[in-house]
Amino acid sequence: MMSLQNRLASGLFLSLLLVFLLLWIIVSDNIQELAEQYIAGRLEHDIEILLVAVSFDKDNLQLDDKYINPVYKRPYSGHYFLIQNKTNSVRSRSLWDQTLSVPGQLKNSHHITHQTGPQQQSLLVRSGLFVKQGRHLVISVAEDLTPVSKAIEHFKNKFLLFSIVILGGLLLLQVVVLKTGLLPLKTIRRELAEMEQGDIKQLSSDVPDELQAFVHEINQLSRTMNKRLKRSRDSLSDLSHAIKKPLTVLQQFADQQTALQEKSKELLQDQIQRIHNVTDHILKRARVAGKSKTNKRFGINQDIKILLKTMAAMYPQKNIMVEIDMPDNLQVDIDREDMLELTGNLLDNAWKWARSKVIISAKQEQFLSLTIEDDGSAVNVESVSERLNRGVRLDESVSGYGFGLAISSDIVQDYEGSIKFSRSETLGGFRVVITLPVRQQA
Repeated sequence: MMSLQNRLASGLFLSLLLVFLLLWIIVSDNIQELAEQYIAGRLEHDIEILLVAVSFDKDNLQLDDKYINPVYKRPYSGHYFLIQNKTNSVRSRSLWDQTLSVPGQLKNSHHITHQTGPQQQSLLVRSGLFVKQGRHLVISVAEDLTPVSKAIEHFKNKFLLFSIVILGGLLLLQVVVLKTGLLPLKTIRRELAEMEQGDIKQLSSDVPDELQAFVHEINQLSRTMNKRLKRSRDSLSDLSHAIKKPLTVLQQFADQQTALQEKSKELLQDQIQRIHNVTDHILKRARVAGKSKTNKRFGINQDIKILLKTMAAMYPQKNIMVEIDMPDNLQVDIDREDMLELTGNLLDNAWKWARSKVIISAKQEQFLSLTIEDDGSAVNVESVSERLNRGVRLDESVSGYGFGLAISSDIVQDYEGSIKFSRSETLGGFRVVITLPVRQQA
């Protein structure tokens, strides 16, 4: 595909070429018209002089020679006149044995025509019908346009040459302007290469206004991917530490020589079950996050319903009644995948502890506040902070290893929000409130 610079340069070149071509046509036509108007005005002046010079001897035309310009006396000089009435006509000496064509229908207004004159000259002829001493006469005056046409042609050639020089200069100038204007894009391209190599973490924000949104989105995407990578590494670390102890116990127990075969079998099964529970929890959380496009925004009203269906599928043995209280069309300025993981973890915990009911409520003011409550066993709020330590859980009777709250807290902190834990006054169980920035509308 053609580069952006070449596409812009081609478009500007064609635009300038079209402008200069139109300008050349307009100037050429107008200069020709102006020249003919000037000559026509001079011919009108000559007609007025000839009208003064005309007299009549009875009905015959006579012309006072002292009013006649010498140019009309030189043969084929390019200046001609013809005066006619009903009885006779008078023509300039310059016509020699030639004549001028007179339009058939003349009114009082002057009539201008183009004719071919003596020696194939291109003539501009001005004719008029006049009345003098009660007699009608027609006066036609002509001038050769050849010298003027040559001068105009010379002007056109010079104008064309100057236009080509100016066009070339403008093209060179536009190349410089384009290269200068596209420097920020080259800088972004270089910084993207550096970001790919890990030399920098985000693009510079010192860019033109038109690129601010683009750079902001790239930087936002980079931060999101870095946060997601960190959480993925943390999750792998969690899984590694969680299965390390059971595997150590299994290894030690396998190395022991004991006759308590039945007790050994029971212990092995318990440790294996614990490993199974850890991996099952990680897989469930992955299913909750689901598939989403990077930086797609989370719609609470729509996506909460999707998560509720997921919870019902994950815990088919529980018949949880869900009460939802939130306005329509709430959205937050958080990547959809992150929000799915955040709310999915909180709902997962609520479903584990709830006996029969969960309440989900939300409100939006300067920030979005999302609350999830359950009717499970009352939790010691003072020890809730222990949930933020990876691998620690409060209720050992419920499957899970406490990763959910730690991950949720990390996500909330990444987006400069807050998370608070307390006892539910309505249901008596666990209550969590997350506060997040409201999505900024464009």
